[in-house]
Amino acid sequence: MLMNTKIKLAVLTLCSGTFYIQAQNTVVGTGTLGTGNVTPPSTQNTVVGSSIGGAGNTGGSNSFFGYQAGMTNAGGGKNTFLGALGGVSNISGGENVFIGYSSGNKNSSGNYNTFTGTYSGFNSSKASNNVFTGWSAGYSNIKGEHNVFSGYKSGYYNIADNNSFYGAFSGLSNTSGGENAFYGALSGVNNSTGVQNVYLGANSGYKNSTGNDNVFVGYSAGLNTTASYNVFVGSSSGFNNTTGTFNTFTGNNSGLYNKDGYSNSFYGYDSGRSNSTGYRNTFTGTNSGFSNTTGYDNVYVGASSGYENTTGVNNVFVGFIAGLNTTTSYNTFIGGRAGALNSSGQGNTYIGSNAGYSNNTGSRNVFLGDSAGYNELGSNKLHIANNATTTLIYGDFSTGKVGIGGINTYATPDTFPATAGAVSLANYKLFVKGGILTEEVRVNLMSAWADYVFAPEYQLKPLAEVETFIKENGHLPNVPSATKVAEEGLELGEIAKIQQEKIEELTLYLIEQNKKMDEQNKKIEELTKQVKILSERN
Repeated sequence: MLMNTKIKLAVLTLCSGTFYIQAQNTVVGTGTLGTGNVTPPSTQNTVVGSSIGGAGNTGGSNSFFGYQAGMTNAGGGKNTFLGALGGVSNISGGENVFIGYSSGNKNSSGNYNTFTGTYSGFNSSKASNNVFTGWSAGYSNIKGEHNVFSGYKSGYYNIADNNSFYGAFSGLSNTSGGENAFYGALSGVNNSTGVQNVYLGANSGYKNSTGNDNVFVGYSAGLNTTASYNVFVGSSSGFNNTTGTFNTFTGNNSGLYNKDGYSNSFYGYDSGRSNSTGYRNTFTGTNSGFSNTTGYDNVYVGASSGYENTTGVNNVFVGFIAGLNTTTSYNTFIGGRAGALNSSGQGNTYIGSNAGYSNNTGSRNVFLGDSAGYNELGSNKLHIANNATTTLIYGDFSTGKVGIGGINTYATPDTFPATAGAVSLANYKLFVKGGILTEEVRVNLMSAWADYVFAPEYQLKPLAEVETFIKENGHLPNVPSATKVAEEGLELGEIAKIQQEKIEELTLYLIEQNKKMDEQNKKIEELTKQVKILSERN
C-alpha cells in the first residue's frame, strides 16, 4: 500500500499537470482536457498525453497515448491510439489500433483497423478492416477496405479493396486495383489499376500498372510486364515480357526475353529464354527452346530439346537434346538424341532413340525405330530399323522404291540395290531380299485378261507357223525368253495373262482338231458303210 502511494505521487510530480481517476477513466496530461473523458457516461478510458481525449467523448474502453492522440474522439469506443497525433481526427470509429506518429491521423469513422508505423493509414477516414504496418503504409487510403499492407510505403496510394502487400514499396502506386497480393520489396510497385494479380518476390511485377490476373513468383519475375493473364514462376522468369499475354513460364530465367509472344508455356530453367515474339509454343525441360525468338506452334519436351531453333515453326521434339541443332520447320523428332544433328532439314519424322542422329541437311525423311537412319544423310528416305547398321525396311520416296529384308548396311545407308542376282531392279518398286512366302497373292492387271483369244477377230496362228517360230526363237510366241526373264524377272500379272492366253489358244487348237477328227470319223463311218455294201454284193 505504501509503495502504490509513492508511485502515484511520483506520477503527479512528473506530469506537473492534471491526473484524474473518475468513472473508471484514467486521464494523465497537460493542457485542455475534454470533459467527456472525466465525467460519465464515458467509462473505462485511459488517456495519457497533452491535449488529448475529446470534449464530447461518450465512447468507452479507449486507450489514447501521445500528444493529441484521439483528441476529437466522440463516440468511438474500444480504440487504442499510441503516438502523437495518432487517430487525432477520430470521431465515431471504433475498435481501431493506431501505433506510431500520426498513424490513422484522418480516421473519423472507420472501424476495425490496425495501423502500425509513422504515418501508417494517415489519410484513412471512413475505411474499415485494414491492417497497415510500416512507415506510411497505406498512407493515402481513404476508402479502401479489407487491405493488409506491411512494409515501408507499402500500398502508399491505395484506395481500393481486398489487397495484400508485403515488403518495402510493395503496391506503392496502386490506386483502384483490387484483389491483388504482392509479396516482396518493390513487388507490384507501379501497379495502379490492375486487379487480381499475385506477385511473390522482390521486384516481381515491377512495371505492371494495368495488367490483370497475373501470377509472378520469384525475384524480378515479370518485372517489365504490362499485360494480363500471365503466370511466371522462377527468378527473372518473364523478365522482359511487356505485352505478351496468356503465357506460363516456370523456372529461373524461363521466357526471360519474351516481349510480345503470347500463349506460350515454358517449363524448366532457361526454357524459352530467348523467345521474343514467338507464340503458342510449349517448351518443357532445362534449356528447351533456349534460342527460339519468333518461332511458333513448336512443342519441345526434354532437356535442351530444340535448343538452336530460332524461327522454325510447327516442330515437335521429344527427348533429351532431340532436334538440338534444328533451325527449320515441320520436323517431328521423338526419342533421346533423335535428329540431334539436324540443322537445315525440314519435314522430317524421326521416332526412336538416336533416330536420324547424323542427318543434318536431309528433308522429308521418315525414320522409325531405335537408331533408325542413324547414318542416313539424304532426303526423302524411309528407314524402319532397330539398330544403326541394318535397316529392315528401306524406301526412297523420290523414286517410290521399297526394299525389305536388310538391303541397306552401315556402309551404304542410302542406296537401293541395282540388281537381284542377274535381274535389274530398275523398273521395280518393291524388292524383298530372301523371297516371300504367302498364302495368297492377288494381282491387279493393268491390261485386259486373255479372254480376247476367244474374240471372233482374234487371229490364231496356224500350228505350222507356231512350229516355225519355236524352231527359230526357242520359245512360244508372245512369251518372254529365258534370257529376258533372267535379266528382268517376271511380272506376275503379265505372265499369268500370257499363260492364260496360251491355255486358251491350246483350247482353240484342241477344238479345231476335235472338229477335224469328227469330220474324219464321219468320212470313215461313211466309207465303212460303203465297204460293207460292196462286200455283201460279192
